[in-house]
Amino acid sequence: MTADGTFAAALAAVALVATGCESTQDKSAKIAAGLGPVKREKGLAISERSKDVEVVSATLLTDQAGSAVVVRLRNGSKDDLVGVPIAIDVLDARGKSVYRNNIPGIEPALAAVPYIPAGGTTDWVHDQILATGKPAKVEVKVGEGGEAFSGTQPQISIAEPKIEGDPFSGILASGKVVNESGEDLDRLLLYAVATEGGAVVAAGRGAIEPFRARPKPVFYSIYFIGDPRGAAVALTEFPSLPKSLKSHE
Repeated sequence: MTADGTFAAALAAVALVATGCESTQDKSAKIAAGLGPVKREKGLAISERSKDVEVVSATLLTDQAGSAVVVRLRNGSKDDLVGVPIAIDVLDARGKSVYRNNIPGIEPALAAVPYIPAGGTTDWVHDQILATGKPAKVEVKVGEGGEAFSGTQPQISIAEPKIEGDPFSGILASGKVVNESGEDLDRLLLYAVATEGGAVVAAGRGAIEPFRARPKPVFYSIYFIGDPRGAAVALTEFPSLPKSLKSHE
């Protein structure tokens, strides 16, 4: 587990790892398609800001593969929270909106923070910014609506990531992960955030679906927006709840 013991309530979906000579853009498109089975049917709308969750920082990343937003959040409440609504508005240099994550049918984890521990922080990553113009900055709004959770967290063992690849074919973090919960999980969502000198320089998402309970590790792969080489890379995992805990969702 991460330092925050981070997990989520069934909000992640399968990631597709591209191979061969595909471009990073092609890989990104395939990942986006693979992350589609679990969707938010209605568009996100936030009418009231959260009283408990605050935005610590928000970073917009852009490279030849696309754009990503990384938001660090702090949960000031005494409860672990799941499914906290988060709205982003990506603007161009003139202040015109070029992307909002209020699209009907969007994957839930792209419109809500899967999990934030009580009194702790977590990073939220959106790496599927389909901008209609050139992104220059981002505005963030966190809403009321997250649910308190007091169930048992699935036990996950994850190895430190290995950074490989290049900016042309795509840079990725890869490693091994083991489901030690004793039950098959629907999915495992992974975020990777690279920082250098306290600034976020790269980020990405990946997922495994289903995530079987087995003694042998499986491999994860996370493609980055931005260049993580030479930076410190932190992983955050969001395993879905095991079947025995579904009543807590």
